Amino acid sequence: MKKTFLLSLFAASTLAAASSGDVKIDGTDKLVTHTELSYVQTEGNTDTAAFALDFAGKKAWGVTSLGLDVDAIYGTQDNIENKNRVIGELNLDYKLTDRFALNYVAGYKTDKFSGFDYQFYTGPGFKYIAVDTKAHHLDFKGNLLYSIDQGSDKYYDINSSDEIKYPYPDGKSNTTKTDGTYSDGYGYMVALNYYWQITQNFKFLQEASYRSGFDNPKNYFVVSKTGIESKLSDMLSMGVSYKINYTNLPPAGNELTDKTLLISLIIDY
Repeated sequence: MKKTFLLSLFAASTLAAASSGDVKIDGTDKLVTHTELSYVQTEGNTDTAAFALDFAGKKAWGVTSLGLDVDAIYGTQDNIENKNRVIGELNLDYKLTDRFALNYVAGYKTDKFSGFDYQFYTGPGFKYIAVDTKAHHLDFKGNLLYSIDQGSDKYYDINSSDEIKYPYPDGKSNTTKTDGTYSDGYGYMVALNYYWQITQNFKFLQEASYRSGFDNPKNYFVVSKTGIESKLSDMLSMGVSYKINYTNLPPAGNELTDKTLLISLIIDY
């Protein structure tokens, strides 16, 4: 018999920072967190399990605020790993006016199935709040970056020349190895964050970012999240989100687009 169930678990996360001054960021100097968790398991013809975490935390002190965003997913099918991705980003904002802030960003991504061992970027920029009402919020961010993209080593069957992909279920024997390509350089990233509070208990949100380099504009990366949230209580909501990770020039043998659809329990604190 095939069984499918959806579980939602609570994970505690902490982001610490000092507090001083009377100026508030987003109306509060308190630590604010937003956590989305999903767990799916199936048994029967195929045994699958997947766990996903989407966390955002922000702490302000005076005109300065520090934010941490984490997006992680891990999954298996018939006890063989088929998802393993972690994306983390830190944003440090220094508020100049109610709408304009200086920004510094540092981001890191590792995805065993993307063709990259890791990707890293960091650099200064700005943040501009275009709309900030009770119903709508829209802000834009732009940064100059130094970035590193480290490609994964590739393994190919000696006889067929077919790629043996991670997690190498039959091992790496009788294969040839091609070293992953390392590239670094300067570029830029632009991003937007929008939400529409449709009713008191129902929200639509859209986040997106575009990262590219100055030396090769065709080599760019797009990350997008589209979601809806329905509030159950002051702290709890249910959400549905659709995420896209797009690489315009992926390593040989990897897909351009990775898509994820999640139904999650959301904890706001």
